[in-house]
Amino acid sequence: MKINYSWLQSHFDEKLPAPEKLAELLTIHSQEVESVEPKNGDFELDVKILPNRSYDYVDYLGVIRDIAAILKLDAKISLPEPEEREIIFIQERDFEKILGVKISEKEITDILSRLGMEVSKKEDIFSVGVPSERPDLKIKEDIVEEVARIYGYEKIEEKIPEGLLIPPKRNDALFFASAAKNIMAGLGFSEVYNYSFVKTGDWELQNPPSKDKKFLRTNLTDGLLVNVKENSKPASWRIKDIKIFELGKIFPKGGERMALGVISNKADFYEMKGVADELLNGLGIDDFFYKDHDNKVAEVRADGKTIGHIDNNSFEFDFDELAKLADESVEYEPVSKYPAIVRDIAIFVPLNEKVENVLDVIENTSGKLLVDTDLFDIYENEERKSLAFHLIFQSPEKTLTDEEVNVVMQKVFEAMEANDDWEVRK
Repeated sequence: MKINYSWLQSHFDEKLPAPEKLAELLTIHSQEVESVEPKNGDFELDVKILPNRSYDYVDYLGVIRDIAAILKLDAKISLPEPEEREIIFIQERDFEKILGVKISEKEITDILSRLGMEVSKKEDIFSVGVPSERPDLKIKEDIVEEVARIYGYEKIEEKIPEGLLIPPKRNDALFFASAAKNIMAGLGFSEVYNYSFVKTGDWELQNPPSKDKKFLRTNLTDGLLVNVKENSKPASWRIKDIKIFELGKIFPKGGERMALGVISNKADFYEMKGVADELLNGLGIDDFFYKDHDNKVAEVRADGKTIGHIDNNSFEFDFDELAKLADESVEYEPVSKYPAIVRDIAIFVPLNEKVENVLDVIENTSGKLLVDTDLFDIYENEERKSLAFHLIFQSPEKTLTDEEVNVVMQKVFEAMEANDDWEVRK
């Protein structure tokens, strides 16, 4: 412990002995002073605290007390002013409101007084002075708890809370985000998280974390493509079938948006279209359609807006728009107990013909007996392409006969052949 001589002198009115003499007195009567060194016009005493005196020297004032005792002097030791009691105000009715039982004013005052608190009351408000040794008492509920503790919890009758419970308003964005994640997981996709910082973009960061992360991303698909590339390397885990999705923020020129990106390294356009259908239907979005695609790219539209795009093995949706269109209400349709009949049809069409046009003809001609259509094969040559469909027929009322389905299929054939550019394969 190093102490300045002038600091020691400041605690006494009388003149202290010279530094060397004072060090000698302390060594004889109290502690061992190892050295006295001149320093900045003063003297510094290096006092070694003996093990058996450590309790007396928890602070520098221990040296002052020893010097005062040795030299029989009065030391000027300033003690801190006693802390003022913290005052907590609490209304009398709060005790009953919180505890559910009425406790008399006299008993409340008696309990708090016995706990060392100063209690006074003006009108219906208690003023409670908290002892300095009770720093745990900060708010009115702490005071109520102290009263309840001494009063006895066993005397408080159990009651079910009463009153109108108003549930908090649901955050639809979070609700449908969770629903979308569950749908994608159910379809066999794994969720990934990528950095929002990328090499190129519309919004440049002032303090980027690195040179290749200077911009905010404008889409999710670029990051998902990198994920597929990295996990397809020979040195990786040799994952053959990569099916991943990400739900996160993007930052295009129009401002911050939530987006949902999905990719599968083994899928083609029609498989991804099927995944998109499952996602949208699962979110309760039925009124949507695909526009202007050439078997590789399609624009997804709903409510007069573009809500996403589908590529050859990926798609990306504006999730802010999906959350607005989503509907959790589901209308129950009983599953037919009667067997279905599956028929296949293949048709040659021009290379630039849209699949939707063929589907429209099939669905508009087949009527209510057609419950599902599945495009299962596409073949192209230099002049035209062949589209093959499964047509699934089923009635909710009876077992269909081949004759009934044949009638519908004949209508479909005739509608197909009405187009001079189409040819039904037979």
